[in-house]
Amino acid sequence: MRVYIHTPETTELKLVEVDGGIQLSQLIEAHAPGGDACAWLEDQEDALDPNGTLADAGIPDRGHIHISKACPRIAVRVRFAPEPKTKDFSPSTTINHVFQWATGKQGFSLTPAERAKHTLGLCDTTVEPDKSEHVGSLATPDCTLCLDLAPKERFEG
Repeated sequence: MRVYIHTPETTELKLVEVDGGIQLSQLIEAHAPGGDACAWLEDQEDALDPNGTLADAGIPDRGHIHISKACPRIAVRVRFAPEPKTKDFSPSTTINHVFQWATGKQGFSLTPAERAKHTLGLCDTTVEPDKSEHVGSLATPDCTLCLDLAPKERFEG
């Protein structure tokens, strides 16, 4: 099977070929040597059991796994008028998942028409992360990430 590996060191994906019967601890050690790292399946809150196999964890072919030593939770702050909102996410949470939260009822409650006109960008930049990027790959070393909920035209050429 093939899986995509995300890490805090880069937003570049690694596609690796693995046997579905290997223990997650082996995959973790291969991509974050030295112990103390955890793995999360994309958009899942809880870390995977390192003693289980990839098959036991239900990881599909071409599944996305985030491996990190530093940040078991990312404090994501989304700025939008009048007050910013903050929520902790697992490092495997995608920008798209954060966007859904930020524009939904627990976030800023945008209407579908307003939601379609907005996007998330890295705070104080003109960088719009890809919706499939993991927050753990974009977080600072202190396990935080600041995003602006901004009009799309801010990012258009």
